[in-house]
Amino acid sequence: MDRLSEVSEDMRRYAEDDFGLTWLMSHFHADWTLVAETAISAVRYHLWEGLDPHHVMSLRRDASLLLEGLPSDSIEHLWQSGTESGHFFGRHVPSGSQWMEMLIEECDAWLVRRGTIPSRLDPYDQEAGAGEADSILRELNEAAGAIGAELANQLAQCLHRCTPNLSFRILLRVLSCKGEPISRSQYERFTRIGEALHYGEFVVSNVEYLATQ
Repeated sequence: MDRLSEVSEDMRRYAEDDFGLTWLMSHFHADWTLVAETAISAVRYHLWEGLDPHHVMSLRRDASLLLEGLPSDSIEHLWQSGTESGHFFGRHVPSGSQWMEMLIEECDAWLVRRGTIPSRLDPYDQEAGAGEADSILRELNEAAGAIGAELANQLAQCLHRCTPNLSFRILLRVLSCKGEPISRSQYERFTRIGEALHYGEFVVSNVEYLATQ
């Protein structure tokens, strides 16, 4: 392999699909209880032993960012809006903050069992998307009519207090769950942001079906 190929390989994100907390959120669909009896056993089901450790590290980081950056009720609203998990808090887990703590504990336990903790996150996750903050904020403002002003404001708080990267991925999850149409120009802007954040092929394209002319 020549040096150009080595650089190209190094610059690829470890996943073509979604990752981190939003990857886990996608598994909490309407039928998630068919996979597991409890929320934490569902997490364990998806954190299988052969999973790429970077998935676990990204999940842990996202959960830590939300736990440290947002109040519990905001975490709950973001989770409920980006999943199809029904009445989740108070029924399956106590609160948003406690749910993030539980996810962190599960990630830590997985990493200890595996004994192969990566020395660092994916470099793009470390960068956190700061260069796209203004663009993402504009998209949140434009999406407020479809997702609601309160949720758009909480995503803006996530952008400022957590990372633009996480806020944008949650926005994509929310739009996918709500099924609200978006314009073709919106989708093209989403694609540009996704490219700037070095997302894999199937992260932004998950909402392409919503794009209208």
